[in-house]
Amino acid sequence: MKGTYAFLKSLSRFSCRLSPQGAERMGRILGLIFWTLVPPKRKQLAEKNILRAGITKNKREARRIARESSLRFGPMAVDMFRFPLLDSRNIRDIVTIEGSEYLDALKKEGKGCILAANHCGNWELEGAALALFGYPLLAVGMKQKNEEFDRFIREYRSIPGETVEYKTGIRDMYRRLKQGYFIGLLCDQDPGNAGIPADLFGEPTLTPTGPAHFSRLCEVPILMLFIHHTGNGHYHITLEPPFWTDSELPKKEAVLKMTSLINSRLEKWIRTYPEEWFWLHNRWKWTDRLRKQENKI
Repeated sequence: MKGTYAFLKSLSRFSCRLSPQGAERMGRILGLIFWTLVPPKRKQLAEKNILRAGITKNKREARRIARESSLRFGPMAVDMFRFPLLDSRNIRDIVTIEGSEYLDALKKEGKGCILAANHCGNWELEGAALALFGYPLLAVGMKQKNEEFDRFIREYRSIPGETVEYKTGIRDMYRRLKQGYFIGLLCDQDPGNAGIPADLFGEPTLTPTGPAHFSRLCEVPILMLFIHHTGNGHYHITLEPPFWTDSELPKKEAVLKMTSLINSRLEKWIRTYPEEWFWLHNRWKWTDRLRKQENKI
């Protein structure tokens, strides 16, 4: 949409002039606006997903979780608008990292890794923080349909020092990993026609295999990472110990085993902080389509 980039830049300039308290209020307002604009069917989908996952059996509680998980998009947007204010010093007043020793060891040895990224918490700040802490981060994402919005996202992700690329080839990924990059690959969204079924919340769920494939091919570890809002504008990143895809197993078996492990770790985190996951996403679209086909037989 024409004018999107200029509009977002103006919001960024405005938010950068605010005090931390003012930015917090702006985030709350934007969150409420976002929730108001979410279509009723999408809100119902989020509630259905929460009940389906067994997070709660209470519909009112599911509605609360759906709302809270959506309201956080306001503060997350404002945090991104304020990326021009961040540097390698003040980021440490906002974000703490648990498990940084794993990345430090890899960086010291010049080795790359796969970061199994997800939509838990403030994932934009998570990537920015890792880059500002000095880690060679490469974020692999998908091009946004709105070109001006895509331009803004790419520009602001690069401000803290992230290298941003769209879906890239195997050779390029291999080269980047050998150069010591920590590559973030999303693992918690429906991959369309790609991926394999792996258990998530007790259901076969089509899951991206990129992390497992590249870990096996390039012989690099996978690290799960999560970010949690601890209150008062502060965040805590948790990096779990690295694990490797079993190279001795047949390829399909090794990839399924690793992908299932990733889903298991993701599920555990979501159950702990359900308000911080992206419930608006139609995560079981493939599962529902499969069941409809089975019922026709």
